[in-house]
Amino acid sequence: MAGAPWRYKGVTAFRLIDRDARGEDITPFLNAYEPLGFNVLRVFWYTPAKDWGADAWEPTPAAGVCAFLAKTAARGWHVELVLLTEGEPDRLAQARALLDELRTDTPVNLLPEAGNEPTTHKVINTPALRAALDALGLPYSSGDYESIDIEPARNFGAYTCIHTPRDGEWPRKAKDLREFYDGWGPWEEGGEGSGGTKHPAFAGCHRPCVADEPIRPDQAGFVALDFYTYAAVASIMGAGATFHSKTGTHGLVPTADELRCAEAFARGLDVFPADAALGGYGRIDEQGATLRTYTMGNRYMVRIRPQTRTAPEPGWTALDQDGICWQRS
Repeated sequence: MAGAPWRYKGVTAFRLIDRDARGEDITPFLNAYEPLGFNVLRVFWYTPAKDWGADAWEPTPAAGVCAFLAKTAARGWHVELVLLTEGEPDRLAQARALLDELRTDTPVNLLPEAGNEPTTHKVINTPALRAALDALGLPYSSGDYESIDIEPARNFGAYTCIHTPRDGEWPRKAKDLREFYDGWGPWEEGGEGSGGTKHPAFAGCHRPCVADEPIRPDQAGFVALDFYTYAAVASIMGAGATFHSKTGTHGLVPTADELRCAEAFARGLDVFPADAALGGYGRIDEQGATLRTYTMGNRYMVRIRPQTRTAPEPGWTALDQDGICWQRS
């Protein structure tokens, strides 16, 4: 990974670390996703009972964390370990203690994330973990992105995790990765002069951006081509994406319909070379023939929900049978 383009191909596995610590066999979960080429497990160190009820779990001790990381590393997995899922001070102290213990024998496959959605319905003090994360010497993310336009100092680390909108046009929203990378000017919700909330300019994070928790298949109607499209957009607009599923939140093997969408998602992440996101952004107006048509470096193109299988310009070569992904020399 070091010094070369590398695509983040994640899968939600929130409770997998807790299941492993309890002595459960996590092999079926790994076996379901490994053949598809996924390379990152996104796990939660713990979950709060106020949100998860009887399904909540407590933090895995450091020895158990190390055992889980060693087991998954042996199978070629990286682990994005989300340290904080709520803002209580005692959890912060526990996370600091874990990071201090991990420094004695740092797991090379660990990708720490300070907090999950730190300012969504809660406030997690992610900057309080910055020194401990820096001392660990591994690539990490603060997890902050929601208030990046008004609190850019909260977004720190080697890469940025972004949760894109889960609306009816969600397959095109992976483009947000590029917007967070490049930045934006001052804007007003509802359009200029609307009197809505005004937001200042953001200079951009200028670090790899990952779509960390997009819509789940059960929330999106199990439309496999939408998952293929979203992942393809993420692969040219950012560093990759995480396949998010209902079973994955509990560390369980996917259903048949989830697996079908996961297979499409994995194809989308692999359709372009790992350095595809290094080009310049472009957009083609197909006059309603697609929801959007994005290009990168004038070499790679993704057509979102195309109504035709024909390229909008000459010189493009189709990479699938559905008129979605294209490449040209």
